[in-house]
Amino acid sequence: MFKLAKEFFRLPLNVKEQYIIREENYGYIRRGQENLDTTSTKLIDEKEAFNIKKSMQPDKLPPLFSELDNYQFITKFYRDCYDLCMQLLRYVAQCFNIDLDYFTSRHKWELKPDNTLRLLHYPAIENQSDEYIGAGAHSDYGSLTLLFQHEHKSGLQVLDRSTNTWYSVEPFDDMIVVNFGDAFEYWSKGFIKSTVHRVIMPTINSTKDNERFSIAFFCNPNDLTLLSPIPSKLILAQKFEKDEHAKHVLDHDNEDSLTAGEHLAMRLNKTYTY
Repeated sequence: MFKLAKEFFRLPLNVKEQYIIREENYGYIRRGQENLDTTSTKLIDEKEAFNIKKSMQPDKLPPLFSELDNYQFITKFYRDCYDLCMQLLRYVAQCFNIDLDYFTSRHKWELKPDNTLRLLHYPAIENQSDEYIGAGAHSDYGSLTLLFQHEHKSGLQVLDRSTNTWYSVEPFDDMIVVNFGDAFEYWSKGFIKSTVHRVIMPTINSTKDNERFSIAFFCNPNDLTLLSPIPSKLILAQKFEKDEHAKHVLDHDNEDSLTAGEHLAMRLNKTYTY
């Protein structure tokens, strides 16, 4: 996957922009088009990306991705990521002492929305004197995120929301980083916090070394899934206490439970300029 990502991002900008992102949330995202840290309108994300969805037909993909062998490889990787997420969701259900398929039944393969496979490139910036924001501070919008890092180049940081301290997440061979998304903060009444994270690119004199590639798989609950508390004795008495992040991105003041689709649409509308 990293090889394919590198080949795509090396293409001229005018070629990549032929596949610019649509409201269906698939396609190419040019540098500066996305602002993940919606608490600040001044920061833009110095990255480019390409979102791949299950429903995308080969004729909607760049030739590099639609070529038969590559297309089959991508679709298999996508399905493998989905299957891994389903296994992780069963483990989480087991921890809460609820039906093992409680979460998986809310992530059915055939129902909307599609999960998203995202290829990411944080390009080199010449004469950069300070660290810069590759991806602003944010939590992910769904339930689980799988993140694959590459070539021992991190930049990924996660926030300890209890102390407001950032910690670096260093990459290791054969390691997948797993983040909880907003859905679990709703479902658990704040017992599980969605992982606030960002990408900070360090100052490096050589622009050849000052770039980063990663791959993310965003697992989303089906659109009509209610983001209401799960039937677990472990959280029934849990009182949801909002920190600053939760106040900004979670709507717990609404008497009616949001659906996963409503929450996803709300977050995407704040993120993109189409």
